[in-house]
Amino acid sequence: MQLKARDGFSIVEILVGMSLLSVVMMGLAGAATAGLSQMAKARQDLQYSADVQQVSDSLVAKGWNNVADGSQTIRGRSVTWTVATLNPKSQKVTIVAQRRGQANTSTVYSDTVTLYLADIKVQ
Repeated sequence: MQLKARDGFSIVEILVGMSLLSVVMMGLAGAATAGLSQMAKARQDLQYSADVQQVSDSLVAKGWNNVADGSQTIRGRSVTWTVATLNPKSQKVTIVAQRRGQANTSTVYSDTVTLYLADIKVQ
C-alpha cells in the first residue's frame, strides 16, 4: 500500500482558515452588540411613549372641565401638564414629558403633547 503525498492539511492552511473564522466571528459579535444596543434604545422609546399615552388617557378620561394643572412621575420620568380654557366649551391641555437622550444620557429633552378637550354638548 502506497501513501499519498498529501493526507491532511498543512499548518499554513489551518492558520489561514482559523484567521478567516476569527474575522467572521468578530464581525458577528459586533453586529450582535449593535443589535442589542438598538433594542435597548427601542425599549426606552416604547416605555416613554407608553408613559405619555398613560397620562394622556387619564386626562381624557377625566373629561372636559374636570382637568386641572398637575404633574406626575412615571418610572422616574417627570410629566407635567397645564390646562388653558380656550372658550366656555373647550380646553387646551399641554403635556410636557422629559426624557433622557439616547446618545448622551446626561442630556434631558422635553417633549410637548397637546390635547384639546371639549364639552360633549357643544351646539
